[in-house]
Amino acid sequence: MLPLTHLGDLPIEEFLRDYWQQKPVCIRNAFANMEPLIAADELAGLSLEPEVESRLVENEGDILDWRLHHGPMQEHDFAKQRDYPWTLLVQGVDHFVPAAFDLVAKFRFIPAWRFDDVMISYATKGAGVGAHYDRYDVFLIQGEGQRRWQTGQVCNSESKLAAHKDLCLLQDFVTEQTFDLHPGDLLYIPPLVAHQGVALSDNCMTYSVGFRAPSHSEVMGGFADFIGQQLSPDLRLCNSLQPQPAGEISANDLANLRAVINQQLNDENLAQWFGCMTTEPKNSSLDYSEEAMDKAELATIMQDAYGVIRVAEGVRLAYTWQGDGGMTLFAQGEAIACPPEATDLAMALANQLVIEVTDLACLITTEASQALLLVLHNQGWIYFDDE
Repeated sequence: MLPLTHLGDLPIEEFLRDYWQQKPVCIRNAFANMEPLIAADELAGLSLEPEVESRLVENEGDILDWRLHHGPMQEHDFAKQRDYPWTLLVQGVDHFVPAAFDLVAKFRFIPAWRFDDVMISYATKGAGVGAHYDRYDVFLIQGEGQRRWQTGQVCNSESKLAAHKDLCLLQDFVTEQTFDLHPGDLLYIPPLVAHQGVALSDNCMTYSVGFRAPSHSEVMGGFADFIGQQLSPDLRLCNSLQPQPAGEISANDLANLRAVINQQLNDENLAQWFGCMTTEPKNSSLDYSEEAMDKAELATIMQDAYGVIRVAEGVRLAYTWQGDGGMTLFAQGEAIACPPEATDLAMALANQLVIEVTDLACLITTEASQALLLVLHNQGWIYFDDE
């Protein structure tokens, strides 16, 4: 569960300096002896579930004739006989498959608040979703089979799209680089770089580890909404006391307005909002409820000294020291004030994701740390695992 220090032979420091959010790079055998995260039939089964986001793209005919189907999928979608290529894409696999969640831990050299999800695609030979661009960073890891990736020009919101009613595909794509990926190979693509992939074999499985940042409009609107919910409606903006024409908005009026806004722009408010926003569950339909545990049961587990405690698949944790109240732990969009005696436990869970029970003992020696562990456990956000 330790973060990678190298991507293949490329040191992380060099990757961050020369490639991250700058240009694509292909790294051969970045994941040596890559084991499949999930079997193809299990991925198909996952796409049948109503709480799972999935899509199926059929590449029949001309690109404008390609069909997009949104999940949940049905059994007949996979029983259908096709003489043309097709792709199944399943989002948020890290919420359901421990191996996919563990893969994410390898990329924790990037701040956890940037992480979006793990998408897995299954494709038949010749299948693809067409030339497009994304507004997030993505690591494309070849799991099984082979896929040819082409990268192209840098795009923006003005880039022309093809006249497809369902798929956001580029009208023009200029190939700059071509990479044939085999199991264990990795291709990093920064935001806005055009790319397209085509399966070179049947049973082609690609794992996409995506990292997204909120847009400036999301930041401004989200923070304003957060502050608006905290303030009393009795607080009102004052007009300037200086004489002025009735129709004028004066410099003093704007100064009063700026003072009201600046008063809220402090580190504590920003940290509280940002922590809640970036840990909000990506899939709010999932039920993390866990059978309640009390101190006696916890003591029994600790006495056995076996297994690990894990952050539950898909659960997002973060913490901050900003503000006057010590540490705040954020879990699934909620803020939890941590007393000093519980901060070591909070940091260990948020940074490590998995802790051996034998190592957990020294982190829960106080009433406050035990109480925090039980709160997180009984919410279903962490769990004990015998594996």
